[in-house]
Amino acid sequence: MKKILLFIMQLFVLLIICEIGTYISDFFNLSIPGSVIGMLILFILLQTKILKVEWIDVTASFLVKHLAFFFIPISVSLMTMGWLFLKYGLPLALALLISLIIGFSISAWVVQKLSRREEVKQHDDAHHSL
Repeated sequence: MKKILLFIMQLFVLLIICEIGTYISDFFNLSIPGSVIGMLILFILLQTKILKVEWIDVTASFLVKHLAFFFIPISVSLMTMGWLFLKYGLPLALALLISLIIGFSISAWVVQKLSRREEVKQHDDAHHSL
């Protein structure tokens, strides 16, 4: 019973943050979805330690564990929109391919820069300890 109550309270916290994001999006008439703004608010709260991970970890772990389940309604809806893919499929595929290549390239470049920096630091530390 205690675990269920904890889950509900943590879910309530997450839902409030999501609703605040939706309210901000609606109030300022933003083109960004409220759920995305809510995720940004959650990220900021976690990074600034205003909201501690322990306060939402049970519910967040459950939601992440069952994340694939939440995509089923979206997938079924997409199956009914075959005409949309026939009409916009090629531009969509090109946009996805280009963004994939750009994302991978930038990620690989950042990893290489960071790994070289770490190699230099380890090399310097090894020479200084002699």
